[in-house]
Amino acid sequence: MRPPDNQPDFIGALLSMFLGVVISFEAYRLEAFSTSLYVGDHTLPAILGLLFFMLGGVLLIQSFRVTKEASSPNPGPLFPGKRLRLLLCFLFLLLYVWLLGAIGYTMATLFVSFAFFILIGSYRWRTSIVYSVLLTGGLYVVFIYSLHITLPGGDLF
Repeated sequence: MRPPDNQPDFIGALLSMFLGVVISFEAYRLEAFSTSLYVGDHTLPAILGLLFFMLGGVLLIQSFRVTKEASSPNPGPLFPGKRLRLLLCFLFLLLYVWLLGAIGYTMATLFVSFAFFILIGSYRWRTSIVYSVLLTGGLYVVFIYSLHITLPGGDLF
């Protein structure tokens, strides 16, 4: 058997698949305490265990494929130094804590996620705007409409 082309993905895939099996066994153990096959404390662990195992399998297959990124990694469009990017991420987290109180959860999440998509994901600014709007909108829908949780509005709003 040939070694994987992307060893971190290979190790992550094996760990994900192992975790999926462990979670599925726990769901099977909890199923004995439920009143229904579809409703109970075992349902969410069963779904998560299956997802972990399936996505780990996909990642395992992809770890054997040679990609362009493996031959020439993209250091990032703005900040090539890893330590500088790590420091900026830490500073943006501190800024996020301050922005939560100043402008509220929604706007703070929009601004900081935009910065993280650029710093961590190495996306272009247009793509980062789209992804940060989608992320913030998705979180807003989940918290406000699905869970009925009020988010902090901040002092300015």
